[in-house]
This record gives sequence, C-alpha cells and structure tokens, in this order.
Amino acid sequence: MTVPLVPAPQHVTVDEDAPRAPLRAEHVDGLVRALAPWAPRAARLATGLHAAVARTTPGESAGAGPAGFGVRADLDASLPAEGYTLLLSADRWELRAADEAGAFWAVRTVEQAVRDGSVPTMEVTDSPTYAVRGVMLDVARHFLDVVAVKRVVDLASAYRLNQLHLHLTDDQGWRIEIEGRPLLTERGAANDVDGGTGGFFSLDDYAHLQKYAAERHVVVVPEVDLPGHTHAAQVAYPEVSPDGVEREPYAGIEVGFSTVAVDADATWALVEDVVASLARHTVGDTIHLGGDEALVLERDDYVRFVERLGRVAASHGKRLTLWQEATGADLPDGTLLQYWTWQIDTDHLARAAREDGALFVASPANHAYLDQKYDEDFPLGLTWAGTVSLEDAYAWDPVAELPGVPAASVVGVEACLWTETIRTLDDVTTMLLPRLPAVAEVAWGSPQDFDRFRATLPAHGAWWDDAGLAFHRVDGVEWDEGH
Repeated sequence: MTVPLVPAPQHVTVDEDAPRAPLRAEHVDGLVRALAPWAPRAARLATGLHAAVARTTPGESAGAGPAGFGVRADLDASLPAEGYTLLLSADRWELRAADEAGAFWAVRTVEQAVRDGSVPTMEVTDSPTYAVRGVMLDVARHFLDVVAVKRVVDLASAYRLNQLHLHLTDDQGWRIEIEGRPLLTERGAANDVDGGTGGFFSLDDYAHLQKYAAERHVVVVPEVDLPGHTHAAQVAYPEVSPDGVEREPYAGIEVGFSTVAVDADATWALVEDVVASLARHTVGDTIHLGGDEALVLERDDYVRFVERLGRVAASHGKRLTLWQEATGADLPDGTLLQYWTWQIDTDHLARAAREDGALFVASPANHAYLDQKYDEDFPLGLTWAGTVSLEDAYAWDPVAELPGVPAASVVGVEACLWTETIRTLDDVTTMLLPRLPAVAEVAWGSPQDFDRFRATLPAHGAWWDDAGLAFHRVDGVEWDEGH
C-alpha cells in the first residue's frame, strides 16, 4: 500500500497503475454537499480538505472538473457500526457508511489519502474492532491548559480514536471546578509535581473542551480518582481524611499512600457533590471514578467503597469506568474495568469475565503507557514498566494481554499519558508521536504489519512538522529531514 493510511483499513486496494489525479475543489465541495444532510460533523471536517487542494500544481485545481465527475454518500445499515466503504478515483468518489461515525472516519481516511494534493484510485472497506478507542491525558500531576488538550483531541480524531479520558484529580492537584465545593480548586488545585502553581478547568472550559471534541467525534470521559490518589481533595477538605488532620500540598510522585475515610459521612457528602456536578456537566454517558492503587486500604473496605461508588454513579445516570482493581466487586451492569498492570494477580479478571460478564478496556503499561521512555536514555518519561519502543506500542494483541478473558469481553483499547515528567505541550506530543498512531492501529484492529506501518510514518512526520508538533524521530524510520 503506497497511500499512508493510519490506522490501516481492514481492506484496501490501490490501483498502482492508475496515475494520481490532481485534487480539485469540486471534489471537496461535492463531498460536503453529499454528507451534509446526514453527517454534518463529517461535512464540516471535509471543508478542511481545501487545504490539500492548494497543494496541487498551479492551474490544475482551477476551472471545470472532469466530465461526469460526481460524489455520492449513502447510509448502509448492513455495514458494521462505525464502518464505511470508499471508492476514490479521478472522476468519482463514492462513500457508504453505517452511521455518522462511519462517515466521519471515512472522511479522515480521504483526508490522509489526498493530503499531498492528488487523488489515488483506491477501494476501502473498513470498520473498527473495538468500540472504545481512547487516549488518556493526566492533567493532575502537571496541569495542561485548554489549548494543549485540544491538540490532543486533534490527534485522537486524526487517528480514529473516539475517546479522551481526562485524569482530572490526583494527590498533586484537583483540576475541575465542582459546584458547591470551591475549596477543591481554591486549595486543591494550587500545586503540581514540581510544587508549581497548578491550575484547573472551569466548568466553562470543560464545556468548551467537550464541544470541541464532539465536533471531531471524540467524547470526553472525566476521571476523578477515588478512594486513593486523593491527597489534594484532603488538602481542600480535611474532614474526609481518615484522621481529619489538615494536610499540606504534595509535590512528589509516590503513589498508594492516600485514601479517604471510606465510611465517613463527610466523605460521602463530598462524593455525592462531586459525582452529581460531574454528571450534570458531562455530555457523554461515561464517567471514570478511579479505583487504583488504594494500597493502604484492606480489601473488604475497598470493595465496600467502590460498590457504593457504583451506586452513586448509577443514581446520576452515568456508565462507570474503574481501574482493574475493582474487578470482583458488585458493580452496575455495563461497568468498564480498565486493565493496566500484569504486576498484580490477574486470574480473577478472567473469572469475572466468565462468571459476571465483566467488560475490559486494555491499557497494558508495557505497551500502552506512553509516559514510559522510548529507551533507557530518553530524557522524558519513567521506566517502572520498562521502556516502550515504537514496536512495543504497535505489536500487541489486547485479548492476548488478558489470558482467559473471552474476546467479546474486551471492548476497548486506550493509550495513557501520565505527566510526572511531562510539563509542556511539546513534551506531550513528543511522547505521543509516533507511538499514539501505533496504539491506534491496535485499537482499530488494523491488519498487523510493522514494516507497512513504519513506511507510512515519514508522511505523517511531515504533517506533524507542518502543524508545528514536536515528535520523536525514532530510529528505523526514514524521516524526511527536510521537515
């Protein structure tokens, strides 16, 4: 395949003998008109293809198009969810999609195919393997502003990821405004890992981010981490602490030392306020309430807490996601459990899937934690899970990572970027690129071919350069040094 498509479609045929035709404005205008009645978000995105028209040879993009040129877009309910087919040629574009999501991803594929200002002759049949395809961004250890988060949304959407999981609270900082609980942001947000000034998103910021993401077919899933990773919450409201003692802000990177008082009325009053506010202001149907690394709690206390947490989430009409430690608790139907580490016993995951119908999102740290260093000498990142090379991020099977769990119980894949060492947008994109596209291929379920994937990266690197995005030029890729 000579067209640099990432994630690779399930089936693609390129006519290598047909010359690539100049991209013309009428191609794009026709696509917009065809999509507008039933896929408005895809139609809006298609207007961005006009930038590619400008790359055609001067004079070729002007004037009348080829005789008989046309664009057709149709819904086809026989296709899998989010699926689509494409036929591109010099004189005709045909698009069929199962739904608006399928049309949106089809336009993303067209965008990559014609990015150089010419149109290949090709046919595509495509649909995702996993319904949940996400990237998690930690804004708690180091706060990242609205502009930075929007750039991550752009990358997620470009690579057909449909979820942005925002890790909004941790020991170092509380990053989301909560109605009726002003001290969470007045006291709990004023710090970061370096002892800096921190920051937080107002509810207006949060609404803006969700709208921006939705326009790119990405849903925002907010995470407030409970009952551990809660030191910042206790700085704001000491009465939820096990001892009720006032706390100073925390600026380290240790984990597992904090917990709220699991049965205290003050704790559950705070939890109710937080979940209610989060639910009211979250457009999507899912909220993430943490559940990881509550290392100072006995298992019985932990289970009692997360089961009650599940009931609170359900009372506010939201689907719940928790980290894998919550597996085995009695949780609302449809709860997603996010797998992240092989370093604790995982036999119970398979048992929960078989006996209780548990559903999992795969985020194994040795493949999908993109805060891990590329190699031992890389200046950013950690190595507690080892290093994560480009091939490590690419060459793994989500089902195989969960032995004994039925394939149907693995419903998603998510890359995670924790920010203990990540301070700027350049740091973020350096760690995400080129590994996020690699995880995106796993999430989409693309046919695995690392050599093919690696060969697409120079074109994508040129696009990242054009967009002013910092990235890591990993060895083994023939990057275009002119960019």
